[in-house]
Amino acid sequence: MNYSKQRSIILDIMKNTYSHPTAEEVFAEAQKISPKIGIATVYRNLNQLAEIGEIKKITLGNGNDRFDGHLEEHYHLVCKHCGRLQDLRPSPEKMESLRKLAEETFGLKVGNKAELSTTIMEGICDSCRKGSKGLQ
Repeated sequence: MNYSKQRSIILDIMKNTYSHPTAEEVFAEAQKISPKIGIATVYRNLNQLAEIGEIKKITLGNGNDRFDGHLEEHYHLVCKHCGRLQDLRPSPEKMESLRKLAEETFGLKVGNKAELSTTIMEGICDSCRKGSKGLQ
């Protein structure tokens, strides 16, 4: 794949953030560096980078895909109330234990460590539980 200046900017943004931005958020950051970049260029490049495995695309089902520029093995936690998305990075021993559980339970052999980074756990974050009565 050819790496244009725009694609390099987008990839650099993704590698330097842990916020799991939407395409619109990447677009806003990219415009600070390259004001003439278009939203369609950002969408196209994010999807192409995800297709070739340079970044991860996280589909939450609410219509706003998020992107992750960090491919090391980890999980994602998402709050169903506020939508906050954050990384969960268990110790290598715990990750190995989860891989073994997947194999024992489903016969699923997880070979590539990055395959686990698409795992999403949903719940209500501590801030939402404390800030809104009745959220459990």
